Amino acid sequence: MLNSLRLLKYVTSFSDGRVRIRHPALRREAVAATAREKLAAIDGVLSVDFNTLSGSVLILYDSARLPKERLVAVGEAWADYLDAVQAGRPAHVPDC
Repeated sequence: MLNSLRLLKYVTSFSDGRVRIRHPALRREAVAATAREKLAAIDGVLSVDFNTLSGSVLILYDSARLPKERLVAVGEAWADYLDAVQAGRPAHVPDC
C-alpha cells in the first residue's frame, strides 16, 4: 500500500491505455535511456516517450495485454528505483 502511495505522487495523468509520470530523476539522460529500454520491452507497452527537460514519460499501453495490476507493480518498482537514484542511494534497475 505504501509503495502505491509513493507511485501515485508521480502519476500526473492516467486513463485506460495511457499514463504520464513525472519524476526529477527522469531528467537524467542515462536514467531515461535505461527506463526507455526496459519499459518498451514490457509486453503490452505500445510506446514510451520521454521528455528529459520536464522529467516526464508518457507510456501508451494495450490494457488488454497489460492489466492495471501489472502496470502498478512495475510502476512501484520504478518509483523505488527513481527515488533511490534521486537521493544518491545505491539502486538496482527493476526487472520488468
